[in-house]
Amino acid sequence: MSSRQRLVILGSSLTALAVARDAHALGMEPVVVDTDRGIAFHSRWVRPVVLPRGQVDAGLTQELLGPGAGRDYVIATSDAWLKYIVAHRTMLDEACRSLLHSSNSTLEICLDKSKFGAWCVAQGIPSPRTWLVGQEPRPGGLVSPLLVRPANTLHGGAANAGGKLPKAIEVRSEAELDQWLATFAEQRCSAIVSESLLHEPLTQFSVPFLRTPNTLESFVARKVRPAPKHCSVGSYVELTLQPEVEQLARRAAEALNYFGIGEAEILRVESTGQLFLIEINARPWLQYPLAPASGHDFLGTLVETPRSAPRVKNGRSWIDLESDLYVAFSSSIGAVRRGELGLGSYLMSLFRANVYARFKLSDPRPAFRRSGR
Repeated sequence: MSSRQRLVILGSSLTALAVARDAHALGMEPVVVDTDRGIAFHSRWVRPVVLPRGQVDAGLTQELLGPGAGRDYVIATSDAWLKYIVAHRTMLDEACRSLLHSSNSTLEICLDKSKFGAWCVAQGIPSPRTWLVGQEPRPGGLVSPLLVRPANTLHGGAANAGGKLPKAIEVRSEAELDQWLATFAEQRCSAIVSESLLHEPLTQFSVPFLRTPNTLESFVARKVRPAPKHCSVGSYVELTLQPEVEQLARRAAEALNYFGIGEAEILRVESTGQLFLIEINARPWLQYPLAPASGHDFLGTLVETPRSAPRVKNGRSWIDLESDLYVAFSSSIGAVRRGELGLGSYLMSLFRANVYARFKLSDPRPAFRRSGR
């Protein structure tokens, strides 16, 4: 039996794969737990644990209370698993050495877009105006174009299995709004409507951060692809120096009294320079490999075994090649195919990429498996 500290990773997505690789580099034993066999299960360094959907509580309790109980750290890599933590906090706190997440009250703000919007207003943090449909009056002046989203994240949720509910969709008329609200109602999903910024020239930023009682580390990445209009996750992201963007994210983390690893999503309207905080992902994010690759030892600091490495805030570019090829060449949104991005510029960006979502020379198998995030 290994005497190493274990990191129990809830979820088996690309994000979980990145966290597992980082845990291994720290000398920890990564244990990946999920109800589906995601890409992280193919890592040579992972001990996979598949739990039947109806036996998650018992299976996870048995895993945490087994040999070596009390030395495990636990971290979630998806919003669905964060919700599980909120619902089973007492059990998890008692079973493991440390749950590497904020309090339930903070998680609930980050997981509920309506609560998050209200929190931003209360804190004076710039964020698009929102309306929780069916539960509050529509704010005056909230007119098209508008953005319609699920009030709660549906990553991997059954209601989104048929692709009927997008992560976000822009509507440009009242008729179109009514049509989408009816679709959300049919799926029994609460909708939140906010003012859309997509008609403005936008730059989208990701600000990963780690906050503990004694530490606040952060850096900024620009989401290069896909374009903001697609309301989708990044497929090509590069580090950039943006002090004002970073300061807004740090201000939000402090105001939340945040604990752990998180990522703030921020939009900048280029015509005015105004910044808007869109959301905070209260967990490791998809482009997590950028942290260790740039010397930001988020996980090591969190588990109190920090590594010493020079930190950089530019010169690193992350790519999920499988997704990025779709963004560039698909018939639906392909930026190169539609003439929105030159082929030469695209190829040059591939040469600049030096951090990879799937491929790692010492752990190659996940790169050859087609799997979801």
